[in-house]
Amino acid sequence: MRKFHAFTLDDWPRNGRGEVIITSTNEAIYYAGIVKDKQVTYNFLKKWRLNARQNFEWLKLKKPVNYDRLFDLAVRAQFYREAMEEIQRLNEGIQ
Repeated sequence: MRKFHAFTLDDWPRNGRGEVIITSTNEAIYYAGIVKDKQVTYNFLKKWRLNARQNFEWLKLKKPVNYDRLFDLAVRAQFYREAMEEIQRLNEGIQ
């Protein structure tokens, strides 16, 4: 299992497209808590989640089906959703 070393946004791992790499629910919640501009981050997460879901739907049609990649995309979309929910929860507490 990978050690978690990202305690600031500058240290957070990203993939080649610049999307943050979140590997657990705890990381998703932590990420949502440390971002400064929550609305901008929420919009990025929303876009990244949509991209993951679209890639999932596209890859389902390819033969042979790569179930490992499909699972990876589904989990990535789930973690983005969890971070989005945490941002919403934090924004409700501010108002």
